[in-house]
Amino acid sequence: MSAAEEEFESPDALLRRIYDEDFGFLPTNSSMKPVHVANGMARRLVGTSTDHTPLARVLRQYVKKQKAGYMEERNPNSAILADYPDRFRDAYGNEPSDENLTAFRSLAKDTLGADGAVFETNQASSFTLSHRRMITGDISDNGSGDLLAALLTAGEGMRPAPGAALVRELLGEDADPWTMIGWPMLDLGEERNATLTGAALIRSERVAALLAVDATGLLTSPTLRELRARFDQLAEYEDDYGAKLTALRRMMLFGCFAIHVHMIRRCGDVLPDGEGIRPPILLDLFDGRKRSLREASAASLQGGFRAIAQLTLYRIREHVREVSTVKGKEKVGEYLDSLPETPDNDRIRAEYADHLVGMDPGDALAEAFWKTGYSFVGPKSVKGFPWHALLALGRRSGYLLPYDDRGRGGKEHKRYGANAEFAEVLVASTVRPGDPMDFDDFLDRIRESFGIVVGRRVDFDVIRNNDLRRGALMQRTVSVNENDLRANLLAFKDLLVEIGFAKSYADGRTVVTTDNGGA
Repeated sequence: MSAAEEEFESPDALLRRIYDEDFGFLPTNSSMKPVHVANGMARRLVGTSTDHTPLARVLRQYVKKQKAGYMEERNPNSAILADYPDRFRDAYGNEPSDENLTAFRSLAKDTLGADGAVFETNQASSFTLSHRRMITGDISDNGSGDLLAALLTAGEGMRPAPGAALVRELLGEDADPWTMIGWPMLDLGEERNATLTGAALIRSERVAALLAVDATGLLTSPTLRELRARFDQLAEYEDDYGAKLTALRRMMLFGCFAIHVHMIRRCGDVLPDGEGIRPPILLDLFDGRKRSLREASAASLQGGFRAIAQLTLYRIREHVREVSTVKGKEKVGEYLDSLPETPDNDRIRAEYADHLVGMDPGDALAEAFWKTGYSFVGPKSVKGFPWHALLALGRRSGYLLPYDDRGRGGKEHKRYGANAEFAEVLVASTVRPGDPMDFDDFLDRIRESFGIVVGRRVDFDVIRNNDLRRGALMQRTVSVNENDLRANLLAFKDLLVEIGFAKSYADGRTVVTTDNGGA
């Protein structure tokens, strides 16, 4: 076997390693849901999972036969009562009526399976999480839950970890409606230790540098350090003011958003000249009704995706330089010629030839690895662009909205938006109780922490010029109406006032506050 063959890392394997090292999880799953992330995070924080089969059987009375197009009664009431005879009888030993049991099972499914992620197959379900015994072995989060758990616990031995402590505490409580609905079945499944194996174990080793901390326990990554601070502040607020289910939901909403911010800003942390690469997040407060706003917001989202692609290509280029350099000189052609004749390698050569015209050979090979890695090589779970999971999580979390108010644009053409709950989370994670903040200072804070802009004059340039390709001959620019931006700014201010997290005074001053829970 030649040296090149020994060193060769296929495009799909290379992309998986880059995703692990720089993003901390595999972000290609377009079906990822917040419940998957919540389940993965809770499993790592609590350290256990439970056999979910009894609860899943109760929830899945009817199962859709996809090809036939009808609903099949997979787990009839008679089977549930026969298999779990003591779970549904009243104090006198009477079984529920068929109608009452069906009504209960329907309510339980709508509550605990609200995200459509409950299946009977072992290790394939994620419930609407409210208790530690609902944690399953489902790995559909592709490591994103592990990333959030590690973010919340980084440096735990040297400094407090209020976010992790709050989630653990809440998952240990059982006095809430969701847990009570599932309680008849929660203690039937076997609870076991959740250990890292397979791809998760490999990822945990690769992600160590990303989650490194300094001597005081602070994360060394500027973006992750800021996100951890905001996460902990949100946790402290929810511990003081939030009810259990609301606190868990908001912590998870912020977790999904934190993953998004981390990925689009990672390029700025890694590239040598990346300090200025901070893609903006333009929130559109008009539901896509103002064309220039929705186009500018959608363009800022695409700018974030370009930052992800730029980082990935940069890392691939580093790899190409490493494997093709002989005696201090890069020999890309010789490296390609030394690879064995296989269908995958033939695709790399074909893509390389297509990109070579007018391009540096090393850059052309990097593009070839990128294209073949996400398009052709490897199993389905590895394929696809690395922002597919962000689109899926953002859509379901509510901060990525349809391109316009008619719901047009499909799954991928989205823009940033903000509903009341997302606005509350932004305020609670950045403004401390007892320390109100001027509205303009608050806008500075969310821009510094997350890259969020809403339409101030100081943000005009970053909104219009969000093309982050360094050295490109032509830069993308966005045309946006300044009057629409000013109206967007006022709409965001009005939203904060309406939800009780801001107060406007007669002199025109607006103060953002979380005192008394935003009341």
